[in-house]
Amino acid sequence: MLNNRPFCDECGRPMAKAHRKHGNRRFCSTCYARMFERRQCPCCGDYARLLKNDLSVVCRRCERSKPCVRCGKVEYEIGKITLYGPICNACAPHFREALPCDACGTPSRRLTRVRRLGGDQRLCPKCARTDHGTCAACRRHRRLQVMPDGRALCRVCVEYGESQCLQCGSAMPAGSGAACEQCYWTDTFRKRLAMDQSALSMRIMSDAFGEFGTWLLARVGARKAAITIHRYLPFFMEMEREWQGIPTYSCLLWHFGAERLRRVRLPMTWLSEAKGLVPDVVAREENSEQLRIDAIVGSVLSATPAAQALNTYKQALAVKVAAGKATLRSLRLALRPAASLLLAADPKGQKLPNQAALDRYLLHAPGQKAAITGFVKMLNQCYNAGLVVRVNEKRVAVARRRGLEAELIALASGGMDERGLREKWLPVALAYFYRLPRSVCKAIAPSQIAIVAGECMAFTWNGEKYWIPVPSGKVVCRAT
Repeated sequence: MLNNRPFCDECGRPMAKAHRKHGNRRFCSTCYARMFERRQCPCCGDYARLLKNDLSVVCRRCERSKPCVRCGKVEYEIGKITLYGPICNACAPHFREALPCDACGTPSRRLTRVRRLGGDQRLCPKCARTDHGTCAACRRHRRLQVMPDGRALCRVCVEYGESQCLQCGSAMPAGSGAACEQCYWTDTFRKRLAMDQSALSMRIMSDAFGEFGTWLLARVGARKAAITIHRYLPFFMEMEREWQGIPTYSCLLWHFGAERLRRVRLPMTWLSEAKGLVPDVVAREENSEQLRIDAIVGSVLSATPAAQALNTYKQALAVKVAAGKATLRSLRLALRPAASLLLAADPKGQKLPNQAALDRYLLHAPGQKAAITGFVKMLNQCYNAGLVVRVNEKRVAVARRRGLEAELIALASGGMDERGLREKWLPVALAYFYRLPRSVCKAIAPSQIAIVAGECMAFTWNGEKYWIPVPSGKVVCRAT
């Protein structure tokens, strides 16, 4: 028992209990009488027994009156006195040593003993509430009891069963409280709606938001309306700030853009149904295309030769759009491969594409040959690039086959079940072994595919029989 007793940090003798603790040092009664003398506290001026060799030490009352060293709280209950000063009860767990939970082994600074679970183990917060969960009746998170029918119910629902909602009078689980779920969400929605209406300074906009809230309640239900009503307030506040009312669709499109208007589809639907706001589909699509075009142009670093070349090409295409010979969509579809070629040639945009860069690009994207031709012609005319648009079909086939081979190796290295074999392995294997399009797999029913001896997959398509090796197989079977 002597080894479990603390030792005095001054004289080294064992003691039943430390008579005084100062910082991280413990003193017995003898050393306390010798090392602590009665003198005035340098902070408050009252007399107290203070450590002799430390003239800056203050009395216990002054030490405890300091703010919490972690959160800065001034009025609090002392949770722990550390070397750095006092800390409150809320911050005390952060200064404890993380010890493993006796149940799950997870290190935690908040271990506790729970009497209802036996009280013989120190448990983390998660293990201490293993008997808590969502009640199957009232949907409240409480301590549960498993009933003979298998349902987990809270104590209130077990003891009282059902009760009456005080608002609508309908039957409800007793654990729900004074109101049923429908009445609860309806009241919550009305409170949040009134709160949001007070944020609008103009009566016309406040009334409009109230009308929208009533429409939203009927459209999506009380629960979803209560959860989502706050997210639509900034839209109405911005309309109030910009137009002091509800503007036309063209004004909304010009100010917000098509992308932001898509994020407020329910308010836009309400404006269309209740206020007669007619969306301009053509203008909306043009705005969307313009945003995509700006994103493509912005993908190339500005003030670089590549950006200058892309802008020159864009201006040439814009002339065709203005003349009615092209659309914004075709302009975007032409700019995308041009920007991709510039980035592939030099991500920093300092060098324009040469023939080698163009060949590499078409090797990995041979389908862009027609789309990139216009940009290459512009480079040849304006920059004397001397480029030739050409696709080496043999090199493209080799590169595609190498890509399929790498994909097969990656799939084979990971474990797959029978469903993974059908959905992931089979499309790639068909393209690699038989040069068939991956879409063939959609026309083959899973019941038609058989795994033979765990080495290959066999099926019939268009009257021909096919064998595909599985990742674990050692024999590569070929079609007959």
